[in-house]
Amino acid sequence: MQQQLRALRRRLVGDNISVTANTTAPILGGRRSSASTISKLVLLAIGTLVMIVAVPMLYNMPTPDLQTSSAQKQKNDVTVKKDTNDVAASEYESPKREEGDAKTNQKAAEPSIAWEVVPAADHMDATIAELKPATLCTCAKCGSTSLWRELFAIVEGKSFKSMNYTGPPWIHTLSNKKLWTNIEAKRKTDWSNFKDQDSFALIRDPKERIVSAWKSKVTCDTNKEIRGHRIFVPELLNLVGPSSNITARTDKGFPCLDMSDYLAVLSQIHGQGREGSLESHFLPQHLGCFKDVPPSMWTVVTTISGPNALCSLKSVVLKSANMSNMDDGCKMIKTHGRARSVDLSRADE
Repeated sequence: MQQQLRALRRRLVGDNISVTANTTAPILGGRRSSASTISKLVLLAIGTLVMIVAVPMLYNMPTPDLQTSSAQKQKNDVTVKKDTNDVAASEYESPKREEGDAKTNQKAAEPSIAWEVVPAADHMDATIAELKPATLCTCAKCGSTSLWRELFAIVEGKSFKSMNYTGPPWIHTLSNKKLWTNIEAKRKTDWSNFKDQDSFALIRDPKERIVSAWKSKVTCDTNKEIRGHRIFVPELLNLVGPSSNITARTDKGFPCLDMSDYLAVLSQIHGQGREGSLESHFLPQHLGCFKDVPPSMWTVVTTISGPNALCSLKSVVLKSANMSNMDDGCKMIKTHGRARSVDLSRADE
């Protein structure tokens, strides 16, 4: 990090140029005091590390595109519109794996993070008659709480809030029969029937997700210990190994990582090829929902802020979802803790 800062300082201060770390705030504009320049260079280094970690993930991500199977199109007699207001990228799908490499003819070596959901056979409810088998998936920090709450309302016919439920198990565990009475769910291991079911995957811009995971799990930018500090900080440092000279801050009474150290740790883990061992909140998305089947084979791939995300979810899990008004009331609501009705474009989930 120090070498990087020195190199950046020589290059930027010497050239007297203006650099921006994001689209809104300039980082360096002309010669300033030494302390001010170093402070701004630290911010620039952080922005650089974000890109170092996030850019490789971008090339393994799908364009947030609502893809609809031909069978579903014929049944609903509509064409699902593409989400064009989400992640701005030309082509995110990994070039390392073609569609033919999907594990649709075999069982995965270990369970996926995807859920295979079918209507419950031992429970009679009017809602069950409308349900159909489906494969559902989302990553941690992609809006998973919102997704499962919306799914709960669809399949159970009532809001999750009305249950006054406190976990664990949390709502994210679809196999929890205390909550999910109208469906039977299990982690997907057999992909041989994947093409026979509609599927839904929720994704997020990798850069936003990296920052969101830091804020909610390992940040030092708080005076109060948060759930995860004593779990995720040691896990990240243990994974990167003794070759890293980065240590956790403990001056606040709990272990935490500054943004620059956090990004450096992630960069080193990726450089060592250990990113597949990262905990789910930090695991790259192409190693989650799309580890076994590429995004091009999913019926729907969208973000939490997609204008048609909710209606598309209904089309995947319901036999006769009304898709005639795709842009009317089809947006999901961000829900995490007590926060609701938040601008989804700035959502931290």
